[in-house]
Amino acid sequence: MLYILHHPDDRETVENDIFPLLENTEKQTIDYPETEFEAGKDDIIVTYLSDEFLREFLPKAAKQNHKVGILPHPENTYTTKGLGIANDPKEVIKEILENEEAHNLDMLYCNDIPIFQSVNIGNVFIFTEDHQNNNFVREVYTFFKNIRHLSSLSHNSYVISSEDEKIIHTSALGIIVVEHALSSVVARRLVSESSLNDGMFTTLIISPTNLLQLIWFLLRSLLPGGKQLDRTPSFIGRIKIAKLHIKNSSEIEFTIDGEKEKAKEILLRVEPESLCLAQASKYCTEKDEANLKKSNKTDTLPTGEKREELTKRTLPIFPRATTEEFQELFKVLRENSKTTSIYVVMMILSTLIATFGLFANSSPVIIGAMILAPIISPIVSFAMGMVRYDTNMLKRGIITILIGTGVSLLFSSGVTLIIPIKLITSEIDARLSPTLLDMGIAVASGVAAAYAHAKEGIAKSLAGVAIAVALVPPLAVSGIGIGWWDWQVFSGAFLLYLTNLAGIIMFAGITFLILGFAPFKRAKLGLVYTLILIGMVMVPLSLSFNRIKKEASITRELEGSTVNELVIRDVKVRFGDPLRVSLTLVGPENLSGDEMRDIKKQLEEDIGEPIHLEVISARGF
Repeated sequence: MLYILHHPDDRETVENDIFPLLENTEKQTIDYPETEFEAGKDDIIVTYLSDEFLREFLPKAAKQNHKVGILPHPENTYTTKGLGIANDPKEVIKEILENEEAHNLDMLYCNDIPIFQSVNIGNVFIFTEDHQNNNFVREVYTFFKNIRHLSSLSHNSYVISSEDEKIIHTSALGIIVVEHALSSVVARRLVSESSLNDGMFTTLIISPTNLLQLIWFLLRSLLPGGKQLDRTPSFIGRIKIAKLHIKNSSEIEFTIDGEKEKAKEILLRVEPESLCLAQASKYCTEKDEANLKKSNKTDTLPTGEKREELTKRTLPIFPRATTEEFQELFKVLRENSKTTSIYVVMMILSTLIATFGLFANSSPVIIGAMILAPIISPIVSFAMGMVRYDTNMLKRGIITILIGTGVSLLFSSGVTLIIPIKLITSEIDARLSPTLLDMGIAVASGVAAAYAHAKEGIAKSLAGVAIAVALVPPLAVSGIGIGWWDWQVFSGAFLLYLTNLAGIIMFAGITFLILGFAPFKRAKLGLVYTLILIGMVMVPLSLSFNRIKKEASITRELEGSTVNELVIRDVKVRFGDPLRVSLTLVGPENLSGDEMRDIKKQLEEDIGEPIHLEVISARGF
């Protein structure tokens, strides 16, 4: 016998649409909830009810072990989607009539209310899905509509326990509870190894510490295709369990399948294999013993001081470091900002090594000097003093930087006066024409230096930062320029040093700002001053960059071309007054003076300006 439960308002729909599908089948219609009835062991109760009535009926049916078939109804989208049953009445009726074996499914309850899809606690971004068509465009539209509420998001404090044993006391933007991976858009990306009958549910605790984290996660979770994220973000905790208790000091607002609720405590539990479903469910899978284990991954969630700070105010755009993180980093940076005998000795040694390496034209020796140079540390301290507007750190930092700079110039110029060589090697020459590319290196190095200081685990990367930014070699070249009394050498190399210095200070400061070590209001003034310095440095850098572009253009144009049936090779161009061009001419015979003058005239016409020409003649066949 089939009992067809429906609301009196749906009688006409049942008679017109459902009855024709049940011809030659013994059936009885029952008005729900107005009519009481008794069903036998072999009877099947087929419902044509909304989500509201199914929440009342299904727990009763589960308790009495009735076989239930659920027909799709315009207002039971949460049930059909949550239980994974078909949307076509014809298909459902066929499954019920032909299915010889019932499926026993778990039922998840929240405060004794059955959950078909999810429980959303607190400020959770709920991506509203089109239940009929699973419309991705609708999800994206809802996401961007909710962006305007970002500024008001804040954490709430929760005590999460199981069987009276506390699991964690944390703060969270929101909590999502699902029975299986396909319950919601977010769950599809984060929950794996779950089914409707594994005896457990999954709790996702979403605790971003800043808005950037949250936005990036939400954008990734919206990617079409339904694929899981390769790695669960560190700010999301996961608990897989059969029973859970969540409470707060104040009343908790939450939704059960879209219905708003309030309570001081939330009790979540699973009744294993309690619902006897007389039709197929696409989410029902065989039990995998390996996945029937509890799991608790909450070690990255905020606790203690971090939890307290996150619940005091709305979610910041950028991360905010805790007092513990402040204290440890400030202690290191304050020490680094001081001028010590060790600092001075290491600056002298690194300068000497760099100067000898520059004269010897030895890259390995120069790299060794970069590693030894300690000047990167007070520069990072100065950057922190700038964004925190810590006058003591600023004063000590700038004094230490100036002493290091002066010591380096003094000893490199002293060595230059002793060495009886006045030759611009390729290593010296490489530091005489800084460009915007060098500013790019300084920017990346400033970010790396600040990040390496802020994150204790990667502090060993500072040697790599020192090599990348190369502060001591340009200082040594500036000292060589002083020793030779050559303004061009000094000014070019010192501009490179200032470029590195300004870039590191500015972007190390910005990095500390983004990592949450200073509020923007406090950092504003220092950043403005540094930006002005960078603007002043950028002018000569831009001119130098344009010169290099012109040199490259002339070299590319001349290399391999012919003049008076001679092939031009090994072109080198260097700016001066006039432009200096050196090249090799390959031909069958040596050149006369008139031929050389004629070639020079042709090259000047091609380049468009007077040149100083240096030619090597080579015979070729």
